[in-house]
Amino acid sequence: MSNEAQKDGLNNSIAKAVTILNCFTYEKYSLRLKEISILTGINQATAYRMLSTLKEFNLIEQHNGEYSLGRGFLKYQGIVLNSIEIRRVVLPYLEELSNSLKITANLAILDDYEVVFVARAETPYSAYGYFHIGMRRPVYCTAMGKVLTCKAPEIAQHAFKRGAKRYTLNTITDESRFLEELETVRLQGYAMDLEEWTNGVNCLAVPLYNMTGDIIAGISISGPITTYPTEKMKEFVPVMLEYAHRISGRMGAFGGF
Repeated sequence: MSNEAQKDGLNNSIAKAVTILNCFTYEKYSLRLKEISILTGINQATAYRMLSTLKEFNLIEQHNGEYSLGRGFLKYQGIVLNSIEIRRVVLPYLEELSNSLKITANLAILDDYEVVFVARAETPYSAYGYFHIGMRRPVYCTAMGKVLTCKAPEIAQHAFKRGAKRYTLNTITDESRFLEELETVRLQGYAMDLEEWTNGVNCLAVPLYNMTGDIIAGISISGPITTYPTEKMKEFVPVMLEYAHRISGRMGAFGGF
């Protein structure tokens, strides 16, 4: 253990276990022992012992020589979500927004350079695709990611350093182009994802602010392009900004955006 770790009172074994768990990402959800050792700097013998222990608690699973996060984490999901204060505040607004516009509405926050969806209000008028609370998405191919990083381009830059995967023909994989898009989002106050994450789906997002003017979350609406083409989504911008203003006010924000 390093002197810094000793000074901070860190438990070496727990710190290494967390380091191993953190090496799994949305893009790299399955890893071999050698890859884990390289990513964490932990020798293979030690990593193997720790992975074996984590397997006993269902926090790690192993298939065909590759490790992935285990189902043991799922039982904590609801507890974590219920502890997120902004989720409790925003959910009634999401339901109102979804019913008003007859479109699916979402709430997301930024966590470890990724977008995490923490609430969703669905409508039978716009039911589509697979979705689950706790789902993570890269910042560079989602409207949510754009609003959450529009005032913190360094976060987007970090995401690109980890590699940008093309999910559709419209996915922005060029860092310079994405940073230009973030500046546009910052100035106009909203972002759009036009089939950049999923083919056939458009999304419109706006940021939520706290009392210090920091962006703490984002709300979005999303739906199939057959029902919600680009121009139709743009018509919803004023409504989305109004809801963002109301919610941000509840979170202590003052004045306009």
